[in-house]
Amino acid sequence: MGVEHGEGDRKYRHPGQAFLSRYGALQREQDVSRYVEFLRQEAGLGDTPPIDLSLIYRHFGIPTPRRAPLDEQQGILVDSRTGMILIKEDDPLVRQRFTEGHELMELLFDAQEQARTESFLPNWSADRKERLCDQGAADLLMPQTSFLPRLNELGLSLSTGRSLAALYQTSLLATLVRMVQYGTGEHALVLWHHALTQRESAQTASSSIKAKKKLRIWWSIRTDDWRGGFIPKHKSIAPDSLIAKTHLKGHHHSGTETIHLGWGEVRCQVEAIPIAFGDQSCVLSLLHRSGSD
Repeated sequence: MGVEHGEGDRKYRHPGQAFLSRYGALQREQDVSRYVEFLRQEAGLGDTPPIDLSLIYRHFGIPTPRRAPLDEQQGILVDSRTGMILIKEDDPLVRQRFTEGHELMELLFDAQEQARTESFLPNWSADRKERLCDQGAADLLMPQTSFLPRLNELGLSLSTGRSLAALYQTSLLATLVRMVQYGTGEHALVLWHHALTQRESAQTASSSIKAKKKLRIWWSIRTDDWRGGFIPKHKSIAPDSLIAKTHLKGHHHSGTETIHLGWGEVRCQVEAIPIAFGDQSCVLSLLHRSGSD
């Protein structure tokens, strides 16, 4: 347990260790949500946006995360014994807030690892742990109890995403992901980027003939109500589609069109915007199936 004095000169208390000492070691992924509620209750946080993370720092004596010129990472938990966290200084402020939430989740897994002396305790992969930290950050910054009623009132759209992102001080991408996770009706969020298929990459590597990259699906998520079928990763989009035009023109497009997904096609209302993802120029699209709300 750390002994440094942090926010407001309150003695530092490792929040992950405090949680495990009260509730025991993590046994399942849902326990991460319980940790989020623990942080919220201990710090006296409500669900009114924007969520003030400084209350958590003050309650646990965590030093205010320092901004630093990081290259490859958005944030680092430098020392869990003191709660020292570094945040990439040139990220947008909303991205910095999400990274802060992520690092607060890292403190939970740090404590779990220290307690994991018995082999039956879960040992999540690094990728799975990162996704759980992202999910915990979203739960912390966009509490379901206040987020879902607003989403239901406004409906699932890019316009709603912008409004809620401004209200909760979160990135548009994180907000749209949250909306699709909670939303009802038939909606899908799809991120497109220029890429080769694995087969094309292999052929390019072994041949002087270079394949041309196409705008392809990077990842997608769908509402539970989506009945438009499987959205395959790596599927390319037709060059005359609204999504391809969005990438070419660099501004928002919307309209109704038919998207071919390899196994078949789906007709839907499309909202598409250009978005930078790292050093890549991508397109983020919301697909709304006809007849969905």
